[in-house]
Amino acid sequence: MSFLLRTAAVLIMLTFVLGVILPTARGQRTPDSQRTPDSPVTSWQKLETRMTDNCALCHQRLGEPLAKQVAEWQGSIHAWRGVFCDTCHGGDPTSTILTVAMGEQNGFMDAPLPEAIPEDCGRCHPEALESFWESAHGDLFEANDFEPECVTCHNSHDVTEVHIDMVSITAPCGECHDQDYIDEVRNPLIDTDGRIERLYKEILAMPGDNPNAPYLRNRLVRVRKEFRGLAHYLATNTIVTKRQAIDRELDYIEFMLHFDDSTVEGK
Repeated sequence: MSFLLRTAAVLIMLTFVLGVILPTARGQRTPDSQRTPDSPVTSWQKLETRMTDNCALCHQRLGEPLAKQVAEWQGSIHAWRGVFCDTCHGGDPTSTILTVAMGEQNGFMDAPLPEAIPEDCGRCHPEALESFWESAHGDLFEANDFEPECVTCHNSHDVTEVHIDMVSITAPCGECHDQDYIDEVRNPLIDTDGRIERLYKEILAMPGDNPNAPYLRNRLVRVRKEFRGLAHYLATNTIVTKRQAIDRELDYIEFMLHFDDSTVEGK
């Protein structure tokens, strides 16, 4: 019996080496850029991910619809930022044993309950959670059967990066709100959004040896994150009031960006 077990172990290891490690080393995996959520999945070896993320490896191997969820995640801002399955679903992504990887003892949960989604997302996005609860959406959340919530606008596996066009009649907003109301929320954001993008491009164009570049970039990234949460408030007066502090920070960044110390007296 021990001989059979040793033989089986050797065969499993050989299969792993020939089927996974060698193809990876030879660059035979399909690049992510060539795969879309609708692409058919025939082999888990096509997945480019960390070797300890058995969630994605196994789900892609199981085929649709689980493989499609993996492909959607691969194209998301979460994947780009290194947020893996276990961040939202719990479990143990390092295990290949089902009862361990998806075990309750490791905090695994399937689809989050609708009423829990804001708090679940808020573990990583506390500012967005705060603005959500202060908004009309937050006020109506329980009475409206726990809708809308984060996934309504940001999707689940294919989470998109926040951008101004998410506030539009063609976005989920249009399912509940008319154009006039959407414009009321969107218009106070447009100019500031354009200003942030312009400053970001200018900072990226700064010479690499400019010591102010990383400092200004970090400040702009922080203020952009704060700005992107303003749409959650859904009230023009609140947005305009909270935008004032953001505009002051942008004034400072723009001043420092264009500051020329050669014009300072004594230089």
